[in-house]
Amino acid sequence: MLNEMKVCTISKYPPYMSGHSFEALYQGKALLEMTGEKHYEVTYDQSLYEKNTNYNNSPELMSEAEQYVHVYRVLPDYRGNVKVLDGALIKAFIGQVINLISEKQINVLSTFYLDPHAYIANQVKAYAQTVLDRKIITIHKAVGSDVLNSIANHRTDGEGKFLLLQLLSGDIMLAVSQFTKEKIVEYAQDILPVRLSERIATEMRVLYAPFNNTYFMERDEEQLEAFKKKFKLPERTTIISYFGRLFPEKGVEDLLAAFRLIKYNHPETVLVIGGQGISSDSLKRYVELHALPDVIFTGMISNSEKRALMQLSSVGVIPTKPILNFVETLCVSALEYQAAGVPLVTTCVGGVTEAAGEHSLYAKHSSPDDLAEKIALVLDQKVDCQAMIDSGIKHVKQFNYYNITKMFMNYLEEYAARDNLPRVMQTT
Repeated sequence: MLNEMKVCTISKYPPYMSGHSFEALYQGKALLEMTGEKHYEVTYDQSLYEKNTNYNNSPELMSEAEQYVHVYRVLPDYRGNVKVLDGALIKAFIGQVINLISEKQINVLSTFYLDPHAYIANQVKAYAQTVLDRKIITIHKAVGSDVLNSIANHRTDGEGKFLLLQLLSGDIMLAVSQFTKEKIVEYAQDILPVRLSERIATEMRVLYAPFNNTYFMERDEEQLEAFKKKFKLPERTTIISYFGRLFPEKGVEDLLAAFRLIKYNHPETVLVIGGQGISSDSLKRYVELHALPDVIFTGMISNSEKRALMQLSSVGVIPTKPILNFVETLCVSALEYQAAGVPLVTTCVGGVTEAAGEHSLYAKHSSPDDLAEKIALVLDQKVDCQAMIDSGIKHVKQFNYYNITKMFMNYLEEYAARDNLPRVMQTT
């Protein structure tokens, strides 16, 4: 039935900027390296993304995004029946994937986010079975705080039950972290029959985010100098940095408050905040209100500039905190800082500890005083920074995109063998 694997991933994808869009990017890269051919990505048209949040269409990034997979970007059909109030975008996604499985002989649908991507894949799978008499394997990965938020906030209105149904309707259930799995099981125990919550607990596997750790280890001296020149960084300065989305749950205002404390004893420090988001303006107002010197906002920068920022930093800080049910389920930036050889200070929130490891320093969330204290331990060399760096580089190897995608393939092979299907693929 399945002589070789052809994967179509349904997810957010660059220029959307989030850890999970990069998961899809690097899964595509690994599949290309394993099979020698491009697989498929169905995602949102760029015009649908909010330009001020989670968006970066730098030529460098977009060139990389296009080279690993065949990308199909979907718009809703604006010619829809005016009597139909909703669903145009989801129907457009389903239609695009139906055409792809018919024309390209795709036999695996991989999704990141249950809401709505697992639902889209499940509908396409039903079409393949009913109309084409074909078996499509669906492999759904619960990722991101928004997935948990979607279920956690909808345990009484039926929407949470619907999302868990989409997970259960997949052939293979994955979670991006142990924390994510535990929360999914917790919600399932709350709103589903026991037999189904037990099935999720038994069958769901943890598959960490794939990322390119070797890229962040490579140094480009020209890029480092170009970054310092672009943002007017003095030669003898100590850089504290954050990179990620500028959203309330990221805790960047706590970092600004901590930096006010640090400057008294470390006047040579500069705080560089990379990224953009809905909190950008309020964070800049905080800096102006407190006349806080030596704070640089880069806005959204290219991947090579992000790497340069991290490698130039004496310490990377990710002060994430819970906002209601919105909690970090992993933290790709934590992986990137460690791969770049930078000591990491973060908070013990959600799945962050799985990304940051035991060797990183942890501050209390929402506590600028404790955050400043932990940052100062690194700046004053009161911890073994080299040991933190060495352990971090070793730790993130387990998240290497090729190794993670190989595990993804192993799960597909196990499923095919269990159901007496021919091998899914032969790697080159």
